[in-house]
Amino acid sequence: MAALDGQLVLVYNGEIYNYIELREELSAEGYAFRTNSDTEVLLAAYLHWGDRCVERFNGMFAFALWDARRSELFVARDRFGEKPLFIGRAPNGAVALASEMKAILAHPDFAVSARMAALNAFSRAHWYEDGKDTFFDGIERLPPAHALRLGADGAERARWRYWTPDYDNVDESIKPDDAIGRFEELLERSVKMRLRADVAIGSSLSGGLDSSTIVGVLAKERGKAGFVQNTFSACFDEDPTMSEGPQIDEVVNYTGVTSHKVRPSAAGLQRESMQMHWHQEEPVMSASIYLQWCVARLAKENQTTVLLDGQGADELLAGYQFWFKQFQLDLLDQRQFWRAGKETYLFNRRLRIAAEGFQDSSRRFNAATAYSLREVAGYALARPNVWHGPYTEGLVEPVAGKRLRRTLGEALLYNSLPMLLRYADRNSMAFSRESRLPFLDYDLVDFCMRLPDNLLIKDGWQKWILRQAAGKTVPSSIRWRADKVGYAAPLDHWLRGGLKSWAEERLFSSRLKDIEGYDRTALQQVWDAHQAGQVNNSWAIWRWVSMAEWFGLIDGNWWKQ
Repeated sequence: MAALDGQLVLVYNGEIYNYIELREELSAEGYAFRTNSDTEVLLAAYLHWGDRCVERFNGMFAFALWDARRSELFVARDRFGEKPLFIGRAPNGAVALASEMKAILAHPDFAVSARMAALNAFSRAHWYEDGKDTFFDGIERLPPAHALRLGADGAERARWRYWTPDYDNVDESIKPDDAIGRFEELLERSVKMRLRADVAIGSSLSGGLDSSTIVGVLAKERGKAGFVQNTFSACFDEDPTMSEGPQIDEVVNYTGVTSHKVRPSAAGLQRESMQMHWHQEEPVMSASIYLQWCVARLAKENQTTVLLDGQGADELLAGYQFWFKQFQLDLLDQRQFWRAGKETYLFNRRLRIAAEGFQDSSRRFNAATAYSLREVAGYALARPNVWHGPYTEGLVEPVAGKRLRRTLGEALLYNSLPMLLRYADRNSMAFSRESRLPFLDYDLVDFCMRLPDNLLIKDGWQKWILRQAAGKTVPSSIRWRADKVGYAAPLDHWLRGGLKSWAEERLFSSRLKDIEGYDRTALQQVWDAHQAGQVNNSWAIWRWVSMAEWFGLIDGNWWKQ
């Protein structure tokens, strides 16, 4: 889109959800609009606020805006990196920007060259997409919450981070009831804002707390507006330990939605793996993203373009079970010994009871993920050093008593969410679906970062404030589930069954031999132990399978397809 005077030209991908509010504000300043689109609002916002317009955008976006007045290209990406933006720099000085690397690689000035450092890190499971590097030399990803200005010659004039969270600013005075009420208000507002569309809207439903809450809030809005609400889910009826079918049915019956289910299979993954990797463009750490792939296709088959999803809640609200250890140590650091014992007892007891409901429950979740009471007692005398990643910006200092807050910040900004958002965006866009994430509304995120830890974890429950706020929208059995399974495929069984020959061929592909850490003898032992059922090595095996698929795409000139 171009401005009326032709001095501004915008290429834009995404959605500015608060464009109506921004439009009203800009109209009051004298701006006239020709359309009802958020694209035109973005242009007007740049005219009015300049580079700082991005600080006002509540949405997911990547854009490049040519400003002829300054002979400058202004480029920006949303706060959390929901939408991708890649920058290629060719040996001859050419610069190309795109939403997909394959678009840059199709340019005649760019050669395909794998970045071995990235492959080596991935092979060691140390790849987090926490910086600008990609798997290709000469191509970088613009990190989330970043903007830059390029001159007409392609030279970078400025680069900056326009939003940095403040995990140190904790509101210790907030009362639980007030916090719950405000959380509920912000989440409902976020959902309403993400309903702004001229196409059919539905939601992904895994059966877990996060997606179920989004479905419940959306159902309240359906009652007011009267639209059809579709949900899309992946189930494994033949594998009840991994399937969340019963929980999905509970939510469907409670909310009265129209439910659609898909049953991913080993044969389907084998058949579609190369196409999925083509869309992902880089290797993937987990085969579970195939579930997302199948759900997105199911939505397309049922003419639902926009999908609301619960992604981001775990990183925001301390939802991953293995983070409970950080909370236990924080309590000990703060000399809250009695509470540390109480929280430990309640958390571990619930997981033990939940584990009794499943055959081989370790496939579903780790019932021993937290420290035991005995270990807590031992750590009360001498605690381990504070673990932390190599990150600085937007994080609290790695000090005793702030272990959990440090972990939350690292996950949101660096070593968890960025990669998960990549998976979700590529899978949804592969089927021309649009994934919208209410938990990543920036007002909600900023509010949650100020919450004290005892509103995130309380009485042995993680995401305590969400469980409380969801009281009117989600069945009690879902709100108070302890058996968190995540969005996991039964890959361990698939590798011993339908994927066995296919995966073995890729695991021992000669294409992998130059990657650091590739030890065929050691991998043979990993493979044999898995096949014997002695241990679940599926996660370690899949990394190499995915890299082999990626090399297959490169060898096949995949960027030209």
